[in-house]
Parts: sequence; C-alpha cells; structure tokens
Amino acid sequence: MRPFCPPVFIYLIIAMFTFWSTVCFAENKNLISEGDKALARGDLDDAESFMSEAVKLNPEGYRALKALAEIKFQREKYEEADALIDQILQLEVTGGRKVLIFMDGEEKGKQGELIDETIIKMVAPKVSGNEFVRSEPVPIEHYRIFLMDSGKAEFLRKSSVRIKYIGIPRVLREHVVILRGKVQKRIIALAKSEAPEEMVTVEGGCFQMGSDKGGPLEKPVHEVCVSSFKMDPKEVTQVAFQSVMNGNPSHFPGGSLPVDSVTWMEAKAYCISLGKRLPTEAEWEYAARAGSQTNFYWGDDYDSTKANYCDGSCELNVRVADASDGFKNTAPVGSFPPNPFGLYDMAGNVSEWVFDTHDPTYYAMSPKDNPPGWVPPQIEEVQLGPEQDFLAERSASSKIVRGGAWESHPSAGWSASRKIFYPGYRIEGVGFRCAADL
Repeated sequence: MRPFCPPVFIYLIIAMFTFWSTVCFAENKNLISEGDKALARGDLDDAESFMSEAVKLNPEGYRALKALAEIKFQREKYEEADALIDQILQLEVTGGRKVLIFMDGEEKGKQGELIDETIIKMVAPKVSGNEFVRSEPVPIEHYRIFLMDSGKAEFLRKSSVRIKYIGIPRVLREHVVILRGKVQKRIIALAKSEAPEEMVTVEGGCFQMGSDKGGPLEKPVHEVCVSSFKMDPKEVTQVAFQSVMNGNPSHFPGGSLPVDSVTWMEAKAYCISLGKRLPTEAEWEYAARAGSQTNFYWGDDYDSTKANYCDGSCELNVRVADASDGFKNTAPVGSFPPNPFGLYDMAGNVSEWVFDTHDPTYYAMSPKDNPPGWVPPQIEEVQLGPEQDFLAERSASSKIVRGGAWESHPSAGWSASRKIFYPGYRIEGVGFRCAADL
C-alpha cells in the first residue's frame, strides 16, 4: 500500500519545485526576465547582476546588451556603457526578431522568429505518487516563436529552451545610437581638458583673395594684406569646448572630435573667454592658402589623403563615390597632414565660423590692409540662450563660414570658398578655431 501524502505536503513540494526551478532558470536561462523585474522595482544592483550574467551566456544578444548598457548609464559607469554599446553596434542589422532556438540537449539551433518574449501559460505540474491527489495548474513562462522548419508558431517553455538573438532590429539600433550620444557626452563632460596647444604664429603678407573659378560669393578677386597674427593649429575639440562653456551641442560626440552644431555667438564667446577672438575671413583665407594660389594649398585637385570631405561612405548626395578619406562623419582633429603654416583641417572636417558679417558688396570695396569685414549698423553683442538664438536665426546679419566639411563636396574646401549662415544656426558640419593678435 502506498503511503498517503496530505494535500498540504503535496502543495509544499510543488511550491519548492517551482521555487527551485525559478532560481535555476533565473541563474541560467531567464536572467533577462529577472533583470527586468529588478529594474521594475528599482533595484539596479540586482538588475546589473542579472543582465551581466545574461550577457556572459549570450554575448551577441542585443536584448541583454542594451539593457545592461542602459543600467551602466544610469549608474554613471559611462566607460563600461560605451564598451557595451560598441558591441551592440557591431551586430548585424536585421528587419525582424530572428533567433536561434536551442532545445535541452541539442547543440544545433533551429531558426525562428520571436513573436512574444514572455507568455504566461497555466500548466499542471507532473507529480508522481498518490494518483488521487488533484494537482492545481501553476503559471509557467513561455516564448511564442514562429519556427521556420515547421512553418508554425509554437509555445516553448523558457525553462527548457534557450534562444539566441541574431543581429539587432534597425529601430532598436537607432535607439542605441542615441544612447551612445548621451554616454559619450557624459564622458566628455567628465574628461579633464588638456592644456591647449600653443598657437601658431602666422607671418603677415599679401595675397590675392577670392577666386575667378568659384561662385559669385568668391568674386571679385582682390589684393589683401594682413599683419602677423596667431591662430589655433586645430579646430576646437568637444573636450575643450565643454570645459569652458559647460555644454556640448555636437551631433557627433567624441572628446577629440571638433565641436559641431555650434552657433556663431557661442564660438565668439568661447574665444573671448580665453583671451582670443574669431579670425577675420581675410586672416582665415591667408592662413588656409599658406602661400598658395591654387584651389587647395596642395594644388588644384582634390586629394582624399589630405582632408575630410563627403567621400564614398558619406550618405549625402554630394558625396564623391570613388573617394575614401577614412571617416564617414567628423574625424579627430589633426587626423590629416598640416598645411605649410602648421595648421590642420583648414580644407575639411568641419567648416569654420569667422568674425565677418556678410555684405554682398564688401569684396568689391574691401580695404587692402587688414580688412575687418563689413560692420552692420548695430553691433551685435555676445548673447547665449534659446531666446537669443531664436532671434539670431532671424537676424538680417548673416555670418561667413569658411572651409570644407565632412558633409560637403570637395569644392567647398577650396581656400577661397565662402558660405553664409545666420549666426544662430546649428549645423552638423560647422565648428571653429580661434585667432589672436601678436
């Protein structure tokens, strides 16, 4: 005769079995679910622990990688978050939720597409012993997956199956790119700015300013003489800008990358705070030419080894498809050789604000010696903030921008090339450098 077990004891066994299987599952196959629960109750310690273990089990699973990167960001572990984001961005971009399914005891995974990550089904537990004891169903977590080989959607118990994500959906990758921007801006904000590089002394001289081969903005060609002055050898980096201005507007975060999307007022304020100023456009073109009268300081033809333009990797319609300069967007300042005056990136990377206000007749009547640029009737003060930027965007006084950029055609990098923008505009291809009097 079989021994009789009271129902309470049976339920205790069931409860112990369920608890033990849940713990094992959390430690081995349901770590992401447990991490999500920890996040929901605000326990970042447990959430980080669970997600870290999940990443160890599946280093290519975007779900755990993304969650762990977000947790690291919340916990101000920015360098660790950045490393995880690098892993995610190396994954294949997929259009759906492709997975490999590994059943218990199987080494080869089956291909499928995840429909639902968690479905709760009530399942009657298997209990050996007294056949007269009625077992109550218990909630069990399942995946709902479309299996490619059978062409059917099935419920698979999470405790008996392991899934491996293949690649990352495009929309989630875009979220990760946004997160990366936030992470890198925090890294930049916490970085200690190195001592600024010594300014380059540019010996004064005379040159032919403008170009007959360019557009209307570059004409007429006229002789200009500038006195000796000093200029930053490189474009202002994001670390340097952050340390002075306590902010970073850049679209492409990176400590050694040039600050971009900066307004004319911010550029001017930065230079003034360091006892410097924005260069005049006459100084800028003289420095960019470095004694040449060709399109670029090295000659008339574009050379992708000497400047960062919109090359074959650039996604804009001005790209040069058969060129490669090694950078899709902005490059760390000083990545290309300097010109003969010792100045870097004067022909590319980001275009640069100069001091001058645009006037369509100024080139024709410009003074020969040290032209200061056209002075509008009312001098604009340095003002910062959203309201001032809003008004500046609609100001009648457009400012001059010089040099080529990662998002422009090589012809925009000619030494004589000019562009005009409202001073409050934020453009991903515009930065600046400072100058100073001797």
